[in-house]
Amino acid sequence: MYRRQIEPSHDLPHACQRFLDDLRRWAYEAIDRYADEPATDVHDQGTYTTGWEPLLRVGPDERILRFLQRKRDRIRDHYNQTQQWRHGYWRMQEAHHGTEHYELFLGALQRVLPDDQETARQLHDAAEHMGNWSNAAPDWFDWDKRRFHSLFFGADGLRTEPGMALNTPDHLRCINICLLAASNPEAETARKRYIELATAYAGEWADAILAGDALPIALTPGGVLYEFSAEDKALYYSFMGEAPDLQAEVDRAENLLGSDAVNTFLRLWRESGELRFRQAAERLLEPLAAQLTDPDAGAAADAVRAYRRWTGDTRYDKTVLEAVARLDPFDITEVALDTESKRPARRASGVGKRSDAPRWLEDGRERRYNPITLAVAAEIEGDNALHARAVDLARTYFLLARDAFPDGRDHGCSARSVSAIARGHGRENHAGMTTAVLGPALGYDGTRMRREVARAELTTASELT
Repeated sequence: MYRRQIEPSHDLPHACQRFLDDLRRWAYEAIDRYADEPATDVHDQGTYTTGWEPLLRVGPDERILRFLQRKRDRIRDHYNQTQQWRHGYWRMQEAHHGTEHYELFLGALQRVLPDDQETARQLHDAAEHMGNWSNAAPDWFDWDKRRFHSLFFGADGLRTEPGMALNTPDHLRCINICLLAASNPEAETARKRYIELATAYAGEWADAILAGDALPIALTPGGVLYEFSAEDKALYYSFMGEAPDLQAEVDRAENLLGSDAVNTFLRLWRESGELRFRQAAERLLEPLAAQLTDPDAGAAADAVRAYRRWTGDTRYDKTVLEAVARLDPFDITEVALDTESKRPARRASGVGKRSDAPRWLEDGRERRYNPITLAVAAEIEGDNALHARAVDLARTYFLLARDAFPDGRDHGCSARSVSAIARGHGRENHAGMTTAVLGPALGYDGTRMRREVARAELTTASELT
């Protein structure tokens, strides 16, 4: 059992500064640990650094940025030399894990260094395969049916055995890579084709979400799937062991949230002007927002924040405020992290759940507060005292994770790493203590940072290796 007293800050700037100092300390210590370490075969070995994004929001840190560039290129070189990659992508991977390095690690690096051409090139190398725009690999996408051909695909082709034609929410990660590539296109024609694919494919999901009483669980070449066959279910859970059972509506919404569907739909609503994308996001938020009283459901509160940011609509504000109305976050004095609690055989239903999730306690009792939900409530109310408390709680969580867990370099999506607490575990996908509490408190909403960084000050990674 790991315990920490909550250290109250004088005000919100003080709370943010203390958390930033701790975050920088972690980043520097990680750089010292891994600067000379070679890349490994782990598919998501860079994602633990994505929790550093808010730190770079306050100003370019050349030491961290150089490290991230060098890590990016060492990972690329390792995967190419070991022949795991060809033409910028895995030779063969499934849609969930194969996309993580690009969407999460390279996506974060692009946001903090939006003019870095090597990051843009690596994203284009992946994105150009999504819509069959490269002749260096077989086609992955069927433009007539608006479906990906397979759950497993790569530069060497795709798997075609029975069941592989399923399109699950994980394929939206392919679209997210295209949207990243569209943010820094090689040419306007490239941007248009990435947006065209994103609109076409995500539009199929939006239509399916709006068409029926139940939320869909997959798309097939001929339509929409609302229930798995026994064979399809076994196939999906063979690589998606932390996915929910997909029976309850909230779990179907959570499976889409895990691939960032809310943000994807809202960006496409802004890009295309098509109302169906905003409506699909709202349809997902209905069951997600109903989970806000669950202390594990910080990712749902972060999704509500995203909706407010994209639309300016405050329709979910009342639900957020009601979720915290009976709570007194100033009443607790200690947070504890129980790493010895028995793990369930399978993850529970709901948002933010994993079978390997640690157990959090407040003054010896089961926790009732999620710092993300408190932070969103504070933003809605304009309550700086509550906001500072949310940051102090988030910092306490982060420091406990530093006491108990590894960084996350060996399993980026696990729930038991510093990274999982900082930027969210694999089911929370960027909703963590640094990314969804500290970052917003600093005014950073996860969009691309536009700042001038002199090229002379940032030596390219190729010169450092």
